[in-house]
Amino acid sequence: MINGLTPAEILNELAVAFETAREQESLDSLMDAIKLAQTIDDSPFTDTEKCRLHFFIANAWSYVLQLKFISPEDIPVSSYEYERQIYHLRVAASFIYDADEFVACRVNTNLGCALSHVGRFVEAQHYFNKALLINPEFGMALGNKGYGLYRYARELEDNVHQFIFLQYAFQCLTLACEDPSIYPEARNFFHGLALHISEFYPEHLLNDLKQYPDILSDRADEELSYRTWCIENQLFLNPLNDVISQNIVARDILHTPTLTLRKDEKPIYLSLFNQIKEEYVSARYFFYEGAYTSTPHFADRDVTLYRVFDMPIYSINVEKVKTAFRLCYSIFDKIAYLLNIYLDLKINQNKVSFRNIWHQEGNMKKPLRAHVLRNRSLQGLYWLCKDLYEQDESPIEPDAKEIAKIRNYIEHKSFKVVECTSSCWDETPETYEILQDDFYDKTLRL
Repeated sequence: MINGLTPAEILNELAVAFETAREQESLDSLMDAIKLAQTIDDSPFTDTEKCRLHFFIANAWSYVLQLKFISPEDIPVSSYEYERQIYHLRVAASFIYDADEFVACRVNTNLGCALSHVGRFVEAQHYFNKALLINPEFGMALGNKGYGLYRYARELEDNVHQFIFLQYAFQCLTLACEDPSIYPEARNFFHGLALHISEFYPEHLLNDLKQYPDILSDRADEELSYRTWCIENQLFLNPLNDVISQNIVARDILHTPTLTLRKDEKPIYLSLFNQIKEEYVSARYFFYEGAYTSTPHFADRDVTLYRVFDMPIYSINVEKVKTAFRLCYSIFDKIAYLLNIYLDLKINQNKVSFRNIWHQEGNMKKPLRAHVLRNRSLQGLYWLCKDLYEQDESPIEPDAKEIAKIRNYIEHKSFKVVECTSSCWDETPETYEILQDDFYDKTLRL
């Protein structure tokens, strides 16, 4: 089918094969086309063509879900089809900078939809927003952003926060219905959901998007710059930071619900939560200070280092970013440690990890625990663990293996941040070298 064809012709053949199988409701034909697509050598493809290739494959996996399950609610929590769809959309997104506007919007929107479905509704908003930065009137991004905010609101405990989320959900859903290019089925769904929200709150309240008080007016310039950066990158432990960018959100107010303990019961849950929260906040500041401080630190003065022409960057600031990386990576297992105690999962404390906590008996070959099956937020954390690399498993994050390798070298081996790569030496397994900007991007993502 594809031998001797140009990349453009290959993409056309695949698109036809996927769409034909969907229209004919032939699951076998669809799987055959996917298997064929996965054998394609994409080295002759341009970045734009690679984006389209993985976008088409992701669409094909979404068609598999449509053919296998009558309703989205029937799809199991752990779905291989969603894993493949998210993986290929992420690969497509990595080549999106050269894609046309429509494809770029669809890739980001579809990735947001997939993440929202699996419970990662916080991250989903990031991709809807990316699509809307490209085209603020893209109806499918607006509508699905509104739907995502509605689902997010249902997980919030604070009634005021929930109302603010529903305000912005209503606004997005209403604007989406004004886009003449969206599918009639989608418009009907978005319109129906907007009406559903308006049954609980009058429209004049839903449309009253307030300007909140400035809580940073008395802060020093240094602190103001830091908190503004946190807002812009949505790094505050505050759900409102995911929906508005006013500085009212510049507070880490996320906390545990009210807990009732016996008189002789030590408040271990709160202690662990506080520890996790403080480590995150510390990592956030270490990264900011390390990545955005241009002046040398006084502690780096009079430190004698050999220059061996390998272009390394040694400084307190780089070490702060490395510390932020280590702290962030360690938080995952601490979340698992807390959940193991709080939910009384009875996994050996020396064996609990962010990978094994979701399955019965702590065994990843066993079925998922009931806690995960009935709790959307725990489902989101379960799907987050699929971003982390483990041997003999296929993560849904294309960069996962590299992130795990970086952590291993930082903790146990030779890790070096460099200004540029040298042509004098080949790569060696004894040390890991990475460009400064690349390492900082990966740390911020983590």
